[in-house]
Amino acid sequence: MPDGMNLVDVDTGSANSSVTAGATISPAVTFAADTDYHQDEVSAHMWDVTTQPLDTINDILKSVAQTRADEFVNDGAYLALVETVGDEDGGGQADTGQSSSGQATELEPWIVNSTRASSTAAQVTRVWIEQEEDFGPGATFTNTIHARAVVTAAPTTSNPNGQFKLDFGMVNQDDDSLMFRGTLATTPASTGKLGFTFFEEDVAGLFGEDTRVAVETSLDNTTGIAHMTAPDWESGGTVEYSVAYDEDYFLRSDGTTTKLLDRNAFDRNIWGYNLYHATDGTGFTAGERVNLNGGFSFTFDDQGSTEFGWADYWGIWTPNPDALPDGATVTREVEGEAVDYTVLRAPGKLIRVERQVLPLADMDGETFEFWDWATGDQFLIEYTHAGTVFTKIAQRDNEWNWETLAPAEVLTINNGEWYGFWSEGLGGNLDFVGGDTDMTARTQEFVSGDDAIFSGGSSLTLYALTQPLRAGMTANQVNLDDVFMNDAPDVDTPYAYNFEKATRSLQYNSVDVGLLPGAEPTQGNFMWGMQSGPMSTETPASLGLSDIWDMWSLDTYYIYETGVNDWNQYSALIDGDGDPVTYDPPINFFYTHTTANDADGDATHDGKKFMLNYGGDRNLWGIPGEDVDTDGDGSPDRWFPIVSLKDGTLLGPTGTEYVVKAVDMELFMQVSNDAIPSSLQNALTTAGNLSLPSISSWVDPTTVAMPTVTDKPKVVGGVIQ
Repeated sequence: MPDGMNLVDVDTGSANSSVTAGATISPAVTFAADTDYHQDEVSAHMWDVTTQPLDTINDILKSVAQTRADEFVNDGAYLALVETVGDEDGGGQADTGQSSSGQATELEPWIVNSTRASSTAAQVTRVWIEQEEDFGPGATFTNTIHARAVVTAAPTTSNPNGQFKLDFGMVNQDDDSLMFRGTLATTPASTGKLGFTFFEEDVAGLFGEDTRVAVETSLDNTTGIAHMTAPDWESGGTVEYSVAYDEDYFLRSDGTTTKLLDRNAFDRNIWGYNLYHATDGTGFTAGERVNLNGGFSFTFDDQGSTEFGWADYWGIWTPNPDALPDGATVTREVEGEAVDYTVLRAPGKLIRVERQVLPLADMDGETFEFWDWATGDQFLIEYTHAGTVFTKIAQRDNEWNWETLAPAEVLTINNGEWYGFWSEGLGGNLDFVGGDTDMTARTQEFVSGDDAIFSGGSSLTLYALTQPLRAGMTANQVNLDDVFMNDAPDVDTPYAYNFEKATRSLQYNSVDVGLLPGAEPTQGNFMWGMQSGPMSTETPASLGLSDIWDMWSLDTYYIYETGVNDWNQYSALIDGDGDPVTYDPPINFFYTHTTANDADGDATHDGKKFMLNYGGDRNLWGIPGEDVDTDGDGSPDRWFPIVSLKDGTLLGPTGTEYVVKAVDMELFMQVSNDAIPSSLQNALTTAGNLSLPSISSWVDPTTVAMPTVTDKPKVVGGVIQ
């Protein structure tokens, strides 16, 4: 089966042709042809309002592809851990919440069984997925998704979709009722055309409308037509589209408006990038992908049942977060041998903060979010360097939207006083002390048990002056935002905390900092977690500090995060020698955008600075996004990154270590002012007459019970273990 199906195919080379050479200073064009830079596969798909009904199709196929079912034919049922796909913009936390959860891996357990009666028979793959769906208050269901795919021909160059039929259905475990069902099927090649149909029925009526799609293309896919109906998420009811395209144009109509788009002129949004070494170095060559030591899967016993989990830089993941308490044992298979590890859990995590100086002159025109602790209001602040003015230009309303302030209000800045701002593009929290000529951003890294900071000792003393977190907090204290002790009166009387290496806990007067065991806050600004102010490993006086706020200006300091949520807490694995398992942290660096480095040649954000984080293959984070109105109805309906980087752009901690390349992109055809070709107008009429699929072709896959699998996962995120 393919890992995606598009309404119109994209020539990846053509799509990226204008950016492959990169910026003029880029060495990318000199990389050898066999390097990772040139060999890594690029995923590109065309997006249009009419392709939205295909999002579900591609999410399904991308997920199924991760099971590697073709590699385990007739091997029996097995477990695959599938990374969640779709929702590129991700979730995110409230702006007032504090968390270093970052890009934690999210996996979903799938049971898979792939069979084939003979070398000439079809491959039949069954999938079972247990999951919990939340459809609002009082509407949380535990469901099992059943799917059955019958594959009669693999994808080829001439038939990129192959030949298959996939039936699926979701059953509510509480009453065995069918929640939704659907069918995705390719058009038989014997018809002389390519294409596919898709039908999804909302049996339970949770959304109220169904999706039906019919696509028909020529064998060389240079021309095609489509007809579809889909839920109208903004206005309610359904929306119906007819589509026709040829090599040059894409014509669509919703029955009221007809629009002609240019298939050879498009903009792009990029969702995934890889980094490559720009020059030869120790252990790597120019053009080689920058690979980071990631995580691994493990198994463990949960009340007699073999369960599975995943460990990486961000912590430990299991289907049931409470299944692995501190001290539990998990097992990893290493070269055919079982290796045991011990789980270590702590109520919080220590984070090393490296201070990055940002001259105020570079911040001219930037906007920041500012939380007024005195009033509980949140403001959008615009900085003007002439006069060093911070102006409140908008305020969050009760619906969490920005409401423009008219007139704007100047934020009073007192010399020597600390102010905290937040910027998505600059990595989160920003510190500014009134009267300074710069502000600072912060890169963060978790402190592991083998960190050099311990210098062979078992305990570390940390000193705090501002925002010292309380120990032994009650739920009510957190509800009332009473999480800090008073700031120290001067630099000579700091609070002294102890960070214990064995337990990874921060203590004050021998009591763990944070919530008391079992305390669960229900309201307030710190339900998402709480972070301390800066702490140093040496006394503030010995560092030459004269004011308690000077701690924020240290080049390196430490903060402690804790809270009731899993992402506020620390989890790790300890090997048999008592050493922690470590992983490569993300690579952090600042990048200043230029028009020359913009994939679309857009100068809108020229000079804007971002803090980027690279977590390995296809994971470059830090480019902020914005809501966009794609259908012209006045309401934003999609989320896009504000810039897309041009292939070959040089970047890194010093600006020249790495070269970037887009490996997952979305293309947008530009509107054409040409006259609509009569052949395309006729094809659009034919498209409107295409028969939409019905549920009559659905074959119920829910009649086969999910098998029990106790073995460790055979596949994790598409990688065979």
